[in-house]
Amino acid sequence: MALTADDKLGKVRELMTTHEIAALVITSSDPHQSEYLAGHWQARQWLSGFTGSAGTVLVTPDQALLWTDFRYWIQARAQIRDSEFRLVKLGEPDVPQVEQWLFENLDPGDRVAMDGNVVSLAQIRKVKKKLDAGNIRLVTDLDLIRDAWPDRPLPPKTRAWDFSTVYAGKSRQDKLGEIRKAMAGYGADRHLMTALDDIAWTYNLRGEDIRSNPVNLAFSIIGPEEALLFMDPAKVDKDLAAQLAGEGIDLRPYGDVAGALKGIPDGQGILLDPENTAFSLFNAVNSNCRIIEKTGPAQELKAIKNEIEIRHTRETAVKDGLAVTNFLFWLEHWDGPVSEISAAEKLREFRQEQPDFQDISFSSIMAQGEHSAICHYSADKESDVPVTDKGMFLTDSGGNYLTGTTDITRTLHMGTPSAREIQDYTLVLKGHISVATALFPRGTKGFQIDTLARQFLWKQGMNFGHGTGHGVGFFLSVHEGPARISPHPVDVELKPGMVLTNEPGLYREGQYGIRLENMVLVRDSHETEFGRFLKFENLTLCHFEAKLMDKERLTREEIDWVNIYHENVYEKLSPGLQPEVREWLKGKTLKIN
Repeated sequence: MALTADDKLGKVRELMTTHEIAALVITSSDPHQSEYLAGHWQARQWLSGFTGSAGTVLVTPDQALLWTDFRYWIQARAQIRDSEFRLVKLGEPDVPQVEQWLFENLDPGDRVAMDGNVVSLAQIRKVKKKLDAGNIRLVTDLDLIRDAWPDRPLPPKTRAWDFSTVYAGKSRQDKLGEIRKAMAGYGADRHLMTALDDIAWTYNLRGEDIRSNPVNLAFSIIGPEEALLFMDPAKVDKDLAAQLAGEGIDLRPYGDVAGALKGIPDGQGILLDPENTAFSLFNAVNSNCRIIEKTGPAQELKAIKNEIEIRHTRETAVKDGLAVTNFLFWLEHWDGPVSEISAAEKLREFRQEQPDFQDISFSSIMAQGEHSAICHYSADKESDVPVTDKGMFLTDSGGNYLTGTTDITRTLHMGTPSAREIQDYTLVLKGHISVATALFPRGTKGFQIDTLARQFLWKQGMNFGHGTGHGVGFFLSVHEGPARISPHPVDVELKPGMVLTNEPGLYREGQYGIRLENMVLVRDSHETEFGRFLKFENLTLCHFEAKLMDKERLTREEIDWVNIYHENVYEKLSPGLQPEVREWLKGKTLKIN
């Protein structure tokens, strides 16, 4: 019989008593600070039952708390309902951060455990600063979950494979050269890389160690001449190993990275990112070395797509547009039963028909009616419901192709929408168009663009709780830094070559949600006496729902944008569609007045 969350809490608390731990904090993290985790590191999910990608668990002898943000409040409340866990709504007024809660509720001399093998240097410092003020000790060398989780999955060992420069556009040596140039600018002799997508990009390697993320578990230390790649040798076949060796890349076992950090010569400058480096690895660095704390150069280098990647991304937009259009046609015309789960499976089938498709880029969100109000809803056997014409239906999905990564959201209504549903859809669409048509000076940050997406909702006293957009990788992670479009004042400017999403939304709990998402490419626009201006090039190709638009709320310019966009959608997609789908799309993209 499977253990319940409360059973697991009992086991954890026994271990806490044995080790004299007053509070255990479990974050959503692995040794690489990945957003999506392999099963081996899903400790927070194992203990609490909450499956969202972001959240923190805190356990004391008499309390079990789960912190998560707006995107997951509805989901988390449902998933922890039958357990002792209690939801803490991160972001609500007067809701303390985890470290503040510990400071306010523990006594001097108490011990708090956080696993330094998976928690970042930056996070440990943040928590420790607050605990030190209360004379509370932070223990980072204790993994209580290891003994409490008897059937814990082993770390994955999928095959690593070479990603051709036909797609990547740059060789490993080109990328290592760019990173070394940036290192020299920082005065660094060595650079510790821990983020899996940075390493995959740098070494033109892909794998399947994390679901829907084509990466391999690996670390890297880059020096002026040498490049050490720490990866399970069993993952690399003889031909690839020989190829890497021939390019001066020293392949070493995954677990040897700490020893290599200890062995770096005295006085060397080590570049590492405190947000992505596990605390235990930071402690492993030779104490006689200089630590240079900066964001790793690969993060921005990979965010600015090269011309070959951009060309492939445009081609991928057509492939993915065909798949989604075929799916939406099927959904509207299929006369058999369709559930949220079967709809996701069908969309995957349509993507699999496209050239170069490898996998979905994240678990598809198919959300009918009130489920669409759950920002990151994920259907399971218990929650799965039929897709009907009785309410809004939100579909958020993406694909990973050899030629790029996609992310698209559409909201539709296959019956007769209400006046309020039409109003809300139109307000979200107006925000989407405002971002899509933005012209902005060089140096603009994402938080300056974010307001454009919200302005029409704000005028009606409404808002949405997530960011307007995130970076997208090239056959890599669907969520990519460092740039994003968000209310958070992230100090990263939008630069030509960056690919981001444009996805404003609106959510009415218990009723419906709306989100409209396209991918956009930052491009040069023009130069004036006031400087250089940039713009967004739309990438995603899929119609919006005319019957959900209140034409009276749209300006002439907004209507023109919709008409031009729809004309482009039909022009690009119609040659690849079957006649009946082509005719249907023609109707969906008719000009509106």
